[in-house]
Amino acid sequence: MARMTPAELEQLKRDVSLVAVAQSQGHRLVKRGKDVVLCCPFHVEKTPSCVITPSKNLFHCFGCGAAGSVLDWVQKTERLTYPQTLIRLRDLAGSHVAPQSSSLAAAVESSRQNLTDLDDDGQALLHQVVDFYHQNLLASPEGQEWLALRGLSHPELVTHFRLGLAGPHGVAGVLPSPHLKEGKAMRQRLTALGVVRESNRQDHFRGCLVVPVVGWSESHDVAARGRVLQLYGRRTMADHKIKLTSPKHLYLPSPLVGVWNEQALAASADIILCEALLDAMTFWCAGYRNVIAAYGVNGFTASHLAALTYHGVKRVLVAFDRDAAGDSGAELVAQALHGA
Repeated sequence: MARMTPAELEQLKRDVSLVAVAQSQGHRLVKRGKDVVLCCPFHVEKTPSCVITPSKNLFHCFGCGAAGSVLDWVQKTERLTYPQTLIRLRDLAGSHVAPQSSSLAAAVESSRQNLTDLDDDGQALLHQVVDFYHQNLLASPEGQEWLALRGLSHPELVTHFRLGLAGPHGVAGVLPSPHLKEGKAMRQRLTALGVVRESNRQDHFRGCLVVPVVGWSESHDVAARGRVLQLYGRRTMADHKIKLTSPKHLYLPSPLVGVWNEQALAASADIILCEALLDAMTFWCAGYRNVIAAYGVNGFTASHLAALTYHGVKRVLVAFDRDAAGDSGAELVAQALHGA
């Protein structure tokens, strides 16, 4: 399948009606004002808490936090890979969407339309930010080369984990003017979420590869399912060019929660625990899919411990760096595991 540009993907997501997809899946839809409500397909409930906004072709569940576009809905409800979902959407659109040349301006305009504040807790907006970064990486040969140079060249890695690239400007570069009411409100919302810095109004992750940590649909933490729990950013410029005062590793200012690749815990009794996300992805690309990552040497959290316990993992192989910090961190992990 030929690669799609961000503009072509946005057009495809507009062409397929989310309401029509939900109806075809047998969901009972109830019109409520301009929206449609239904029982969420991502968790068990009796009172409908999932809202579809037809004008934006987006959904958000106020019960479990699942949110996104028709692409996210189809991928999750039909349990498809990202490439399979694109093919499925093309089928639903009724015709093959042939790749077309598009200008940078068209892609930017598409991104502006996609960043829309839909809910109180910002989850729908965070999912859109993740999609924006993801499409940037898919369209960036430089970003993919950066991954390849680090051995992260598995053909499914980027789409499977929705890896992204903020680029030199990030989302701040595609927002409406800050002099407009819409632009000012959007910047305030993104600042509250930690995506835009209050100090300079720049994207917190600009210049970074971005790895989202999204709650798995069968996570040990029901409230976390479908939610963007954290974003990890790794600067892509050469280490010697990074200012001493600028960290190489960035996170949202929210708590370090969630387990990257939690589905591995349900699939294997033996789990490899890496010190960092890029280390874990190296294992994953080498064929070791039973791998998760801490948030650094001191980043083995209560979320990790709860998930390991919930899924009945029997053995944890700690693969931290072979240095003083790594040894110390591994010892702390061992103590936490033995005390569980």
